[in-house]
Amino acid sequence: MPFTAESIIETFKETEVAGAPKLKHTQYLNYLAKRLGYQSFKHFTQCVETAPSDRLGDYYTGLMKKICGVRVPKQDIGHIRLSHFDGKSISYDSYFIGWDEHGREVRMPRADHGRLAIMDFREIFDLPLYVIETQAEFIAWQWNWASFAVAPPELVRANFPSLFNQRDRVVENPPMDKVKRRYRRERKKSGLI
Repeated sequence: MPFTAESIIETFKETEVAGAPKLKHTQYLNYLAKRLGYQSFKHFTQCVETAPSDRLGDYYTGLMKKICGVRVPKQDIGHIRLSHFDGKSISYDSYFIGWDEHGREVRMPRADHGRLAIMDFREIFDLPLYVIETQAEFIAWQWNWASFAVAPPELVRANFPSLFNQRDRVVENPPMDKVKRRYRRERKKSGLI
């Protein structure tokens, strides 16, 4: 099981949420516990430590889902936004780096989602955006949560190294006739011409 009572309580103590009032540490823990649906931090820790053993995995995973759904990243570094809805594929925000020998775009993951972008996304869209910071959270998101997530580039690279090994696919003189045909075909298919 990827989550334990200790790891959840430790993650909870380190969690920072947007829009929280300026409070002392213990007051902040009570505020966060109430935001997650508990009476206080003490009530939260009691519930985590006495979770029903027959549903422990589901309970802990659900609790981490709530925490990841409200927190902002620990570091204000660019995160990569990922999406996963169908259980089969994961998509990611990317940027164009060139064309391959078959005239297809070559793209790399784009790490430009910082704290403000995450807060804006949550405010504008009615979809969850999970802030993933550990391998256990990444696996839980990938296999159970099916939504948008942001993760540090190092964590995405550890799980999908092939996404970052694209530069060698770029050719200096791509077949632009194939690129133009593909582009025209895609525009026609989408009804733009």
